[in-house]
Amino acid sequence: MRAVASVVFAAAASVAATFAGAPATKLPPPSFTGSGNLSALAAAGPRVAVAMGCDVRVVDLVRGSKPVRVRPVGDCRSDPFDSGVIDLHLGRATLVATMILAPSPHGESYTLWGGPLPGGPLRALGDAWGWTDSDVPAGWGCAWTIAAGGGVVALAQIPNRLAVDQGLADEPTCPAAASARITLKGARRAALTVPGSWAILATDGKRLALAQLDDGALPTGQLSLVDLKGKKLPTPRVAAATVRAASDGWLTPRGLILRTSRGISGPGWTIKGLGGYPEAAVAEGRLLYLKRRTIRVRRLRDGVDRALLRLPSSSARLAAGSFGLVIAIGTEANTSLYRLPWRTIDRTLPPASRP
Repeated sequence: MRAVASVVFAAAASVAATFAGAPATKLPPPSFTGSGNLSALAAAGPRVAVAMGCDVRVVDLVRGSKPVRVRPVGDCRSDPFDSGVIDLHLGRATLVATMILAPSPHGESYTLWGGPLPGGPLRALGDAWGWTDSDVPAGWGCAWTIAAGGGVVALAQIPNRLAVDQGLADEPTCPAAASARITLKGARRAALTVPGSWAILATDGKRLALAQLDDGALPTGQLSLVDLKGKKLPTPRVAAATVRAASDGWLTPRGLILRTSRGISGPGWTIKGLGGYPEAAVAEGRLLYLKRRTIRVRRLRDGVDRALLRLPSSSARLAAGSFGLVIAIGTEANTSLYRLPWRTIDRTLPPASRP
């Protein structure tokens, strides 16, 4: 579940990068450049979705076809100056977008939208949720927890803590029910129900990693792993403190990887010093992450970790798919996507030893 926050990125329009152990080189020409500040990025398979405020484009980086514009809906259609898409999740055939409306510093309203790739149409998923300091009650609606992987987007409603976090309420709205209904988009099964209240940390399209929530909608530190029918599976051994601090993660054949405020943690290892919300992507057995201004790649099989390239700014977003790594860099006026194929990335790593 990715934290809901608006982000503004600034970087030079022409970006130079240096590969470890190689002469300085430039990033390849951009695969896409659009107008507007970068606000969200996601990838799955050959596709990348990028949001620049209310403007959402879907690009097939393998085919190199013309980007498809997703028609604005909801607040982005009626009030594009005070709205924007701040989070994206991609499945095999589904796009899910989180939208914010913030006309003043006295409150925010959020809505969730979903539809078919590449261009929609998007339709509302549930009702709005948000907070205000100008009315009673200060909070309203149910928030959402979302994860994507393996072609599937999994989502469920959870209590809304926004007014509590603002110091305006004592309890969240939309109290937790006795069980959680998790909707599955892109899976053979449309939904499953699990006892208790849970946040979705990760999915690989076959399993779900869940973090238990208490009555105040805060993580307890208990982790659960279930299949898409809700059957419990052997749970990975992860410290309760890591689970409580986790915002989201990735389920891989090499184990569960979690992104936390302390860094990125996998089975038996943790990478620290990456900032409050580490920028990272996982695909094809590699973890790619941004450490200060350097993008690094870690092979999950053996833990080999190398510097891939250096950027002049740490203001970049990463996503990965079958095409390789995409780096999104924005200025006040434009956003550009740069693709690095897996073969380019793997030149940085030594040959893999046999397992």
